Amino acid sequence: MNALGIDVGGTFAKLALVNPKGRVLKSAQIPTEPRKGPAHFVKRVKAATAGWGHRRVGIALAGGVDHAQGSLLFVPNLPGWIGYRFKTAFGLPTVVENDANAAAWAAARGRRSAIVITLGTGVGGGIICDGKLWRGATGSAGEIGHMVITVGGEPCGCGRFGCLEAYCGTAGIQRLAGRRVTPKELADAARAGDAAASDVWESVGTKLGEGIANLVLIYDPEAVYILGGVARAGELLLAPARRVLDAQPFRRPFKKLKLLAPADRDWGALGAALLALEGARR
Repeated sequence: MNALGIDVGGTFAKLALVNPKGRVLKSAQIPTEPRKGPAHFVKRVKAATAGWGHRRVGIALAGGVDHAQGSLLFVPNLPGWIGYRFKTAFGLPTVVENDANAAAWAAARGRRSAIVITLGTGVGGGIICDGKLWRGATGSAGEIGHMVITVGGEPCGCGRFGCLEAYCGTAGIQRLAGRRVTPKELADAARAGDAAASDVWESVGTKLGEGIANLVLIYDPEAVYILGGVARAGELLLAPARRVLDAQPFRRPFKKLKLLAPADRDWGALGAALLALEGARR
């Protein structure tokens, strides 16, 4: 029994046909066209995946999710999609999940406890606790990007100040760099010997390490995974983060902690499909 995983972005949606072993059998990408509405989107997904033979569907969405109804509670970049019941739209058993949670489920598959941090335009995350997704009392767990790490610090898009996202999201990185540069361009500059670019990554990685240290002290995970476009900076980002973790005075939860940045995959689509196949275990 295979499942279709759908990771819905504001511009494009990634589609993946996944078998129970987690192998991606087919993949595709289609424009989201959010202004045409969710029903139009579902119709185009069905057309794009006709003949794929899936028996279940998992859909990952950037926003708050009502898991029972299979609908969005709030969303930043899909106007008019709130309340649409994806759970019944495909005519197949369907699971709806927050995109960061879906990515966490795929990246940390097999772990009993893990934290996954997604670094891109924003900073998101997911928590695996006792082998299950931890969604919290209201389904809002994992808003890692809005953990304050600098009291009274830089403004964040959420309305708070000093959030992790204000330093480790793309806009925060551009602010530190003093120009509108992509994380890839900044990483390339640092690797080419640009001292100013290297200093930016040192600052970003240090802030990331401070955020990770807080999470480790609370959750005591086996591993922390860093995903997303910003994670492609690799050791430019991870080395300063590790230095923060290595300097923590309370050593026990940090001794065997694994800090990992796996190679890029369509983690959201893969995780959504796996959740659908596995019965949406919490």
